[in-house]
Amino acid sequence: MITLNLNELNQIESGASKKKIYRFKNENTKNILVDFSYSFSDYLSFINVHQYLSNINISIPKIFDTNDTEKLILMEDFGNDRYDKIITNYDVKQLLVNAIDSLIAIQRFDKPLITDGFKQYNYSNFKEEIIEFVDFYLPLLKTKSDQMEKFLQIWTSEFKKINFNWNSFVHKDFELSNLMYLSHRESHLKCGILDFQNAFIGFSGWDLFSLLENPRINFDEKYNKELIEYFYNNSNQNISYNDFLTQYFFLNAARQTRIIGRWVNLDKQNNNNYYQSNFHKVTIKRLKNSLINLQNTDLNKYVKTIFINEKF
Repeated sequence: MITLNLNELNQIESGASKKKIYRFKNENTKNILVDFSYSFSDYLSFINVHQYLSNINISIPKIFDTNDTEKLILMEDFGNDRYDKIITNYDVKQLLVNAIDSLIAIQRFDKPLITDGFKQYNYSNFKEEIIEFVDFYLPLLKTKSDQMEKFLQIWTSEFKKINFNWNSFVHKDFELSNLMYLSHRESHLKCGILDFQNAFIGFSGWDLFSLLENPRINFDEKYNKELIEYFYNNSNQNISYNDFLTQYFFLNAARQTRIIGRWVNLDKQNNNNYYQSNFHKVTIKRLKNSLINLQNTDLNKYVKTIFINEKF
């Protein structure tokens, strides 16, 4: 059984993630060790989601050994070519297509999700997420409590007007930093997928906007419309394209709004201004574009009043 021996390991940078990732100092050992000691539920969830995804023709790391007591997983090493690190060195569109083809393979897999223990997204989850904006960003603007309540009311009202389809696998963190370029593999298998312990049942396009609307990377959006339509046409959708777009842009607008609060919270925890100075403007841009596409007059008008000084 694997154990955590720090004398044999070098820790790998893992961003804001709570889990710790290690490579072996012995270069002949071509695996990595993932430490989930911060959360037994995330450890179990990772293994559970891995079992589900292992039935699909996509690239996820093989698991070689586990340690339930220490919450450790020994698994395949996908190398260093993370999408966010190499995206400017390759054909951006092809990298995105490989990732989207992996999402399509997942969406076309017909094994029931409920029986595999995945939780279904709902309004409570939505409120819990978007309230990060209320808790961390609005106080910077010295926003009054009644204005904070109005913020929640309008998002809640618009949420309830949409007939959401919570019936699909969602990775949740299908971002460039969790995707690896595997140059020796073919077609969509070149996209290695990591960090899926937070998966749930939700909107089928969630992972698509996580990929295309990533606020950490300000890459050209000229392919977005084409790739959204490509995903829709190939992923066995049971709703109209217009309904799909409405759900896509509404949930992405909410996500970008939440992330604006997340940047403030992370900077507060780290006692610096790294996230706001690097990612705030890009996040505002992503939010603005989604609201323009959503064409929701009430929501757009209200959000503009909040970001009146942001050239929104």
